[in-house]
Amino acid sequence: EPSEESSEDTIRSLKESEEQTTETLQAIRLKLAETEARVVPAEEEREAASKALIEMESHSSAQIEELQAQQSAAVAALEEKKRELASEVLTLKTVHCIRSWINFHNPVHMYWIISKGKINSAKICHLQ
Repeated sequence: EPSEESSEDTIRSLKESEEQTTETLQAIRLKLAETEARVVPAEEEREAASKALIEMESHSSAQIEELQAQQSAAVAALEEKKRELASEVLTLKTVHCIRSWINFHNPVHMYWIISKGKINSAKICHLQ
């Protein structure tokens, strides 16, 4: 009978369509699984790289801070040395001035003037 054949054809066609749909779904699932297999490690790799970069930046910041602290300490030490040297230079100039003054004046008189506070050693150079 024609209607039975047409029903069987329809059923057969539907089954073929269902099989094709199932195959397509399986192919899609397989493709999705492959994509996830690539994406998840890539995401994990990206996160690991990001963490490594953050650690490197943190380490670099710590190194920069340490170098800045060392630089500040070195500058402070140099400033202190500069003050010490300036003081030594002033002392040497003062001694030189006093010796020059002694050569031109009576030493006893000079010591008396300084001991009475009438003049300080820095001004002696200007008395010549």
